[in-house]
Amino acid sequence: MKKQSVAEVRLQQEMKRIKQISNNTETEDMKRFRQTVRLFEKYGAQYRFDPLLLAAQGYQESQLNQDARSHVGAIGIMQLMPATGKELAVGDIRVTEANIHAGAKYLDSLMVRYFPDAQFSERDRSLFAFASYNAGPAKIARMRKEAAARGLDPNKWFNNVEIVVAEKIGTEPTTYVRNVFKYYVAYRLVQEAEAARSRAIGQMRKKG
Repeated sequence: MKKQSVAEVRLQQEMKRIKQISNNTETEDMKRFRQTVRLFEKYGAQYRFDPLLLAAQGYQESQLNQDARSHVGAIGIMQLMPATGKELAVGDIRVTEANIHAGAKYLDSLMVRYFPDAQFSERDRSLFAFASYNAGPAKIARMRKEAAARGLDPNKWFNNVEIVVAEKIGTEPTTYVRNVFKYYVAYRLVQEAEAARSRAIGQMRKKG
């Protein structure tokens, strides 16, 4: 009985932590995340991007809202132009799955074309893709060369190529990437908290 009581207290503490981390687990934003995360996992695996980073970019672009339309005509979660969507040939980007597929495929095409010899970690590959999406891949490729000339690591974004980009291009791309990364961290915390909650409940059931 004592052990059960301790488990209950720990579960309550964990539930309180989850509430603090994701205070908004039942908001529209989190509902949209839950509805789309499997698609980000599917196409993240196909194009070698961390699915939560892809989801974070989708949130930065549209708050994961497939109905979003920009003033210039970009469509859906990943905010792609219809012409780009057509070129990528993955289906109708007005449909959620095709939109996410197109977004991942487009990012991958930037990396293949402009950074074929780069030695990126999985995370940095995503960060450079986001920077390229925002500022243009040719510019980011030039900034990598500038970073290497300064003795910075051309394969690392944070505190390396990021510094040169902020100086030469401006802070918009660096703020964009940092915002995406901030949402990524939030999604990871939510998933970790939910996993911890599931483990705690499983342990209680075993002891019960």
